[in-house]
Amino acid sequence: PPPPQVGRRKLMYFFAGLAIIMFSHFLPLPEGMKPAGMATLAVMAATVLWWVTETLPVPITAMLVPVWLHLLNVVPLRKAIAEGFGDNFVPFLIGVLALSVAFNRSGLGKRLTYILLALSGTGVKRVIGVYLLVSFVLSMFITDVAVVAMMLPVTVGLIKSAGCKPGESNFGRALMMAIMFGSTLGGIGTPSGVSANIIAMGFLEKNAGISISFLDWTLLAAPMTFACTLVCWWLILKVFPPEMRELPFGKEVIRKDLAAMGTWKRDEISTFIVFLTAVALWLSGEWTKIPIALVSLAILGLLSIPSYGAIKTWGALEKELEWGALLLVVGGFCLGVAASASGLATWVAQNLLAPMSNLPEQIQPLAVTILVAIDSLGFSSMGAAASVNVPFVISYAQQHGFPVLSLALAAAFASSTHFILVTESPSFVLPYAYGYFSFKDMFKIGAILTVFCALIFAIGFVLAGMPTGVVGG
Repeated sequence: PPPPQVGRRKLMYFFAGLAIIMFSHFLPLPEGMKPAGMATLAVMAATVLWWVTETLPVPITAMLVPVWLHLLNVVPLRKAIAEGFGDNFVPFLIGVLALSVAFNRSGLGKRLTYILLALSGTGVKRVIGVYLLVSFVLSMFITDVAVVAMMLPVTVGLIKSAGCKPGESNFGRALMMAIMFGSTLGGIGTPSGVSANIIAMGFLEKNAGISISFLDWTLLAAPMTFACTLVCWWLILKVFPPEMRELPFGKEVIRKDLAAMGTWKRDEISTFIVFLTAVALWLSGEWTKIPIALVSLAILGLLSIPSYGAIKTWGALEKELEWGALLLVVGGFCLGVAASASGLATWVAQNLLAPMSNLPEQIQPLAVTILVAIDSLGFSSMGAAASVNVPFVISYAQQHGFPVLSLALAAAFASSTHFILVTESPSFVLPYAYGYFSFKDMFKIGAILTVFCALIFAIGFVLAGMPTGVVGG
């Protein structure tokens, strides 16, 4: 349990959030803002406060959003629940999370990791690059936290085998950074990679009437994030130059661990087939017209086929599925619906973000990316950062005639690429716990990488022609 002073501090934050909600009713309305907009702003402010301070568990804070919106007469509970849980992207996320569970339970994730790492050789720079790339590729289709959890045992084992000490070894720092940044950047590359992407897709449909397919997202985002990954590899080697050129042992260590796993098990084969089928159907959705949510629901059934599926019982899935990510997406959708319905998003776009509209259109993605990256520093969840920022950016683009899809995606990407603080994602906290890098180390490289990512995204959207998105498409 946390120390008593931590509990008292969190209780203070809880009452501070309640005070924001209660006293907002008595505050004078800014010019042009409706009472419902003020109430929504109060709920959003309290929610952000509780998210940043982790007063309550992040998913529970998210699920309180429809409660406050109902009590303040902003959005009826029935509508909030329908807009949240009833969204098409909720079952899509469930399937993605179930696939992550199957990768872990079947051992497929570990096997694929070993197979790819067996190709790395003994050159330290190449090893770091391979670990970065493996994390990047895996996280395009399963959650970044799951990727880090799979990579950590392999990474720590390699670092220890090389005789590296926590807090002293640049090789240890570099390898940990590689799996952290690789899993985060890869997650942006496809809609299935991170919850912020799913939230952004939902807001584009709800608030702008714009649909973007799995393939279109991937074709637009994957080249940008791959470019960021190459820059990340270069930065890691520059900021934390490894103290050795070659590993003190051959790649036979990885091959020995791979051999110890034996032949492919039935669960691994079935999970791999389901994975390849899901990816193929997601990417071909524009031609097959099969909804990505339908594919995800089918994943649940295929992963549970008796004698063949990796998920044998509901209890296994229930214990390991990241339900918190699901609840966060639902709460985020509720916030976005309220911001739009209450007129708050329009008011923010017309007043607070208006000065930014004087910049040329080609500079808009860069401005949005930097703004959201800074705004997201306090969040401990990428999904939470997207929930707060994307609705305002969509309204801003609509109000000022900028490409809605480009700016919304820039906001979504930035919600996942603020690499400055360890506390910004569980994907950073897990490696940090092993002691191979410090908060200062993370800040030293993370601040530079955040700026580079912003520049690459800005250039990428310009080269792509600043896509606007087709309403009703």
